Amino acid sequence: MSISIFVLSLKGGIGKSRLSYELSRYISKRKFKKVLLIDNDSLSTLSNLLGHYGDGLLDGFDLRSSLKEIDDIFILKLRNKVYFLDNFYDNERLKQLKFVLSRNWDYIIVDNYVGITETNPIIKIVYEFSQLKIGIFLSDDLSLNSTTEYSNSWNYLDSKYVLLTNKPFDVHNIINRTIINAILNQGEENYDEKFNIEKTNKINAS
Repeated sequence: MSISIFVLSLKGGIGKSRLSYELSRYISKRKFKKVLLIDNDSLSTLSNLLGHYGDGLLDGFDLRSSLKEIDDIFILKLRNKVYFLDNFYDNERLKQLKFVLSRNWDYIIVDNYVGITETNPIIKIVYEFSQLKIGIFLSDDLSLNSTTEYSNSWNYLDSKYVLLTNKPFDVHNIINRTIINAILNQGEENYDEKFNIEKTNKINAS
């Protein structure tokens, strides 16, 4: 069973994919943990940026094409075709996802498309393989109230964090100050921690 972290937002272009990658890289290289990074974004932005041009798991049945090791992180690309979003989850493809998740991952990090909900089949399956489920909700000033409401609709997370990002921001500082201290050091005894809001206080990019 793994610790799963879901990176979520109601807006595109807010730094979700970048945070997912940097968080995965930090855990892998600094914490020496085995990380699976799932690209569940509708545009596969993360996969494309990292040079993963294979087929998505939901586009075909060949795991060799969709699961790649890049920069000491295992990246699972789910789709190339945006229009498959919620309409193409057959049992064979979901069975393959379960096979990948059943491997001995320390952390599973999921970069999601905008506005996804807990009813999504991918989210529900990752839940099955999670001993601890954490949601990170990225917001800007204008969407903070909506993002807070959105986070409240996620009922099965063990912990929730709303990160108010001010652009430009330094993702490394966000990870060091917020994610690592407040999230990665959690133990099973902290399951009752439900909701926190962290503000980055206009961190400048270095």
